Amino acid sequence: MSRHKAMTDRILEQLRCTPKCELEELVCRCPEFTWHETLLELVRLNRTGQVELKSNGRGIYNIRLCSSGQHDPK
Repeated sequence: MSRHKAMTDRILEQLRCTPKCELEELVCRCPEFTWHETLLELVRLNRTGQVELKSNGRGIYNIRLCSSGQHDPK
C-alpha cells in the first residue's frame, strides 16, 4: 500500500470514530504522519468533498467527516 493511500485510510478511519474533531487531535492520533502531511491530505479530502475543513480564525482547524452530498467543496 502506498504511503498516500495509507494516510488517507488512516485519516478517514480516525474520522469515522470521531466525525468531528480539531486538527491537533487528529495529528495526535496519527503520529506516523507529520502535521504538515496530515493538513495537506485534509485539504485534498476537503476538495473532494470527503471532509469539511474549517478554520475558526484563531489558528484552530475543525474537521468534520462528510457523508455523500453533504459538502460542496467549491
